[in-house]
Amino acid sequence: MIVGGTMLVIGWLILMAVVVEVLPAHIGLSLSAYAMTLVGFMVGVMGVIAKIRIERSRDKYDI
Repeated sequence: MIVGGTMLVIGWLILMAVVVEVLPAHIGLSLSAYAMTLVGFMVGVMGVIAKIRIERSRDKYDI
């Protein structure tokens, strides 16, 4: 979850820096920032789902 969240935030920061013209707007930079944001979101969601499954299985056997 932490890795996914970090990737998500870094992708957002890169895209924000391009929008406010701190970084030059190159297509490669924009695509890589978008890809990093998308992968970060997916990794974060998978982490949350895994944590929920672990908690549910722990509650199931912890009667």
